[in-house]
Amino acid sequence: MKLVFKTPAKINLGLFILGKRPDGYHDLETLFQMVSLYDTVELESRENKIELVCDDPKVPTDESNLMIRAARRLQEAVPGKKGLGCRMVLKKKIPMGAGLGGGSGNAAGVLIGLNRLWDLNLQSDELLEIGAQLGSDIPFFLCAPSALGEGRGERLTPLQPPKKFHVILVFPRVSMSTAEAYQALNFSLTKNAKNINILREFFSQSNIASLGAHLHNDLEPVVIKRLPVIASIKQKLDSLNADGVLLSGSGSAVFGIFESSQKAEKAYARCCEEDWDTFLTETVSSFSEFMPEDLLNYP
Repeated sequence: MKLVFKTPAKINLGLFILGKRPDGYHDLETLFQMVSLYDTVELESRENKIELVCDDPKVPTDESNLMIRAARRLQEAVPGKKGLGCRMVLKKKIPMGAGLGGGSGNAAGVLIGLNRLWDLNLQSDELLEIGAQLGSDIPFFLCAPSALGEGRGERLTPLQPPKKFHVILVFPRVSMSTAEAYQALNFSLTKNAKNINILREFFSQSNIASLGAHLHNDLEPVVIKRLPVIASIKQKLDSLNADGVLLSGSGSAVFGIFESSQKAEKAYARCCEEDWDTFLTETVSSFSEFMPEDLLNYP
């Protein structure tokens, strides 16, 4: 049996860092939104052995990869089942080191897919718990196309998606690690009157112009200081009449949101003239846009 499905990218429309936790992580509030840039995952049963191959040589295929770790955790979750194994094939489109959650989405897809392929019958709350142990963003990709994230980002409140809007993703082909970004964060500079509730309100109203005007990421100044090209990308998208522009997560991808498809298409063409990786996407409203029905309805 073989399963083939897609896993989406995400953007953070807001990212507010509240403080450092005793466990070394940070408490935060974030507004997650899936967008229509996808990797493709193929899963095929193999007895005992877990193997990963990828068409991008930069992607590790050893035990450091979240897909391998997700498969291992599922094996451990059902010790009574013997001989569980698989061959995983990953076809990458979401750039690595971009803050778009590609690796986390891949791992979430493996949890969903292997639960079906191996006929484990694990419920969604069990998969969420395993996902949270593997990485802070993974539960979002198991939860909903739009969600409010709290804690490390793993405590989620699904949100009703707004009307679709267009999102240009720009990756400058350089990156800064998430750990570096958080280590360089100066909390004295993150205090401001903006908060996640303002964003959430405009999001729920599908008020794209106001949402764009209030996009916020506490990590953005830190990343711009290390990677000045981020400021150049922001200026470019601003000049092309984006409704809002922001660094996604810890970067280094920048996104611009557009209510108008015509403006988005014109801006995309102009950004493609630069030496960046540029993608024209739209917001995702339902898992059915990228996930086969037999996976959505299992168990």
